[in-house]
Amino acid sequence: MLLKFIFEVNQCIFTIMVSDKIEIIDFSGEKFSLISIPCSVSLPIICLLVILNGIFMVAFPIYSFTIVLSLILIILFVLYFLSWVKNPAKLRKFAISEEIIEIVLPHVSRFHKSWSQFNKIEVRLKYFDIKPYRAYELHFIRSNSEDCFNISLFDFHKEKIKEILALLKEFSRRKNKTFSAVKERMISGIVEVEDLNI
Repeated sequence: MLLKFIFEVNQCIFTIMVSDKIEIIDFSGEKFSLISIPCSVSLPIICLLVILNGIFMVAFPIYSFTIVLSLILIILFVLYFLSWVKNPAKLRKFAISEEIIEIVLPHVSRFHKSWSQFNKIEVRLKYFDIKPYRAYELHFIRSNSEDCFNISLFDFHKEKIKEILALLKEFSRRKNKTFSAVKERMISGIVEVEDLNI
């Protein structure tokens, strides 16, 4: 029951509609870091190792490596638990309405933009050879000013980023703002730019 609850918390990503405001909430327990392992992957691996350890202890009760293996498994479980407690789920939110666009991410200042503050939204998808593999630059452009906010696969899952971009495009159409999206990829030292389908 506890494992099921932890798994559901890790997968808790949803969209809320309040009147004319839409919020995409990502409250997953994953840290989205280079060493993070989802609970749905790590716990089954640990359980499998525990079962194998039990079989070894029954088959080879007098050998010391079974005791060493048991200690290693206990240490791994404790480290994983402490890591999960130390880095609990953190709120990631994208909210859009007829008045504002708001993005809330851990360890980043809250982004808040009124539709009257810009005339154009330009999205640039940039591919990298390292994780998070791709980053999305959101440019909010006015005649003589430009604000940029970056989101990546560290911040939202890929499906939710697609949903965010679709909402930006739809609301831009409603508010008579220009919307464009391109993807940039470095190939043999040359930057290739093409339209991004949203």
